[in-house]
Amino acid sequence: MDKNSRYTVDSSILFRQWLNDTREMVQDTIFHSRIQKKNNNHLVSQRVFFEQNAHSHYFSYRNNKNLFKENPVSYIRHQSLYNVLKNLKKGRYNPDISIDLHGLTQHQAQQALGELITTCQKEKIFCAHIMHGHGKHILKKQTPFWLSQHPDIIAFHEAPKFFGSDAAIIVIIEINSLKKNINIFN
Repeated sequence: MDKNSRYTVDSSILFRQWLNDTREMVQDTIFHSRIQKKNNNHLVSQRVFFEQNAHSHYFSYRNNKNLFKENPVSYIRHQSLYNVLKNLKKGRYNPDISIDLHGLTQHQAQQALGELITTCQKEKIFCAHIMHGHGKHILKKQTPFWLSQHPDIIAFHEAPKFFGSDAAIIVIIEINSLKKNINIFN
């Protein structure tokens, strides 16, 4: 053990003698300015924001309380699409996307619904699940009213118990490819 400790003491003395004539190096760091890259992400985000806002402009703030008093809430855009509503009531459509409106203001909820419709049309998703909750019944009453005003909503109905019962809605959204061939729902 003495040999090992002596060896380290001797080596540290040699190291100090060897570095005795050295001096500290001056750091000459050069800071380069960052080059601003032009990218199209800003333009893409503006376009997406515009599309989402365009869908939320269909929703008005006027309150028509007599429109959706029946329970369960249901809506079809045209009587020729009654089979879609019938299949929706039977639970034959499983939603591929879901949105939760809990804790949102009416304006935020309208924007979120606009984003949902935009996303569904881009991703070719025709069935969506909207959780509005019970709360003070503000969003519960307004959400069906807003959805009935939008031209791309084919039908909606109160969600089955598994998806939230009367605190949620299952929506069928018209997609551009479905506008040409509506018989896909039969």
